[in-house]
Amino acid sequence: MRSLGYAEIAIVIADVERATEFYVGVVGYEVADVDVGAGGRIIKVGPDHFLGLWEPGVWGKSGLPFDNNYGQGFRSSVNQAHLVFAIHEDEIKPLKSRLNDAGYPTHGPETHGDGSLHLYANDPDGHPMEWWGKKPA
Repeated sequence: MRSLGYAEIAIVIADVERATEFYVGVVGYEVADVDVGAGGRIIKVGPDHFLGLWEPGVWGKSGLPFDNNYGQGFRSSVNQAHLVFAIHEDEIKPLKSRLNDAGYPTHGPETHGDGSLHLYANDPDGHPMEWWGKKPA
């Protein structure tokens, strides 16, 4: 397989506006120019990488073919996920400050074995998020 990375990671959140404020207002990502209807939002986290935010029961209402077991759990509850976002290492400390100033406790930054910095915080729905500070190539 010739992988091109990921296109979108989707998570179920309790309130799309609250989650948008976290990912856009605090973290610093941007809302993508994609209309998915009420209760959903697409956040742009990289040049061709997206985070889908979906309130329970919303995902799949737009005609997506997820009526089998795969889609049932995703549509009906706030599920747990651990996402790791790659960011420039110089963004780790400013992100920590923004998260803390907005009332979100953080862990780190801590240095991993490869020398990279990692920062951890939970989003408003309790999803454990990680930002991996990378040096540009």
